[in-house]
Amino acid sequence: MRPSSSGPPCAPLARPLVIGASGLVGGAFHARLAAGGYAVTGTYRANARPGLERFELAGDSPALLERLRPSAVVLASALTHVDYCENHEAETLERNVGQVRPVAAWCSSHGVPLVYFSTDYVFDGAAGPYDEDAPTRPLNVYGRSKLLAEQVVASCPRHVVLRITNVFDIGFDDRNFLHRCVTSLRDGQSLVVPSDQLATPTYATWLADQTVRLVEAGRLLADGSPQRLHASCDDLVSRADFARRVASRLGADPALITLRTTADLHQPAPRPLRAGLRNRRWKALLGVERLPLDEALDDCLPRMRRLYARTL
Repeated sequence: MRPSSSGPPCAPLARPLVIGASGLVGGAFHARLAAGGYAVTGTYRANARPGLERFELAGDSPALLERLRPSAVVLASALTHVDYCENHEAETLERNVGQVRPVAAWCSSHGVPLVYFSTDYVFDGAAGPYDEDAPTRPLNVYGRSKLLAEQVVASCPRHVVLRITNVFDIGFDDRNFLHRCVTSLRDGQSLVVPSDQLATPTYATWLADQTVRLVEAGRLLADGSPQRLHASCDDLVSRADFARRVASRLGADPALITLRTTADLHQPAPRPLRAGLRNRRWKALLGVERLPLDEALDDCLPRMRRLYARTL
């Protein structure tokens, strides 16, 4: 799943804008677009990164968009701390829904395609993994906010909503489960993980590469292309299983992984226990039969090892 060699820029990617390029997903997209030779602009809100432009989504989004006149917008900025969202509903709805509206409106009025990222938390986790047409029933504030945002984005004629889950990677942002696994195992600290929350993890590097390649091929953000897709690895795994796979690759002590049920963790926000995403449409677009989690972890392993050795 390495990035393809860049050809001539296709229209949607001529001058892309990545809002939230200092985060995990946005960082992967910004890196992939830059590596492909595209004239990409990236923004950050709180975490400054070299080459990124400071931008507060709560400010005047149309002014930024008018100044940059992007050929496509990748909206990767959101409030994603699930338990914080549960206790700050008004802020969550403003950040995750209200601040999406002016971006979607500008893209709609200017005919600019919009890429938006949602979550498997729009489902209740009773019978996952879910396909794109499964009935939605979010259990928590975060999930409700993302579902409402999907509806806002759907008003933009040229858009794609990519639902993702348990996104992981090393090197873009340290606020993800893989980074916590590696550093906890490295430092000999107990890693407490839920044993009963199942999902189909999304590898950020693959997500960015696959999305860009599909846009380049005219299979996304084109007339008649899908507007809601599930992008993840194949495997439905618990956080505990994921952590064990990481420990095995690093030669770390698996005894550091401590299992707890979700009920025992007393998390403020209800979790969908058996969630995850069916990725059959995504694989059909890519023309591949499998997107295994183990291959994704192996691809990320050199960066995991550097972090484990404190050389990242």
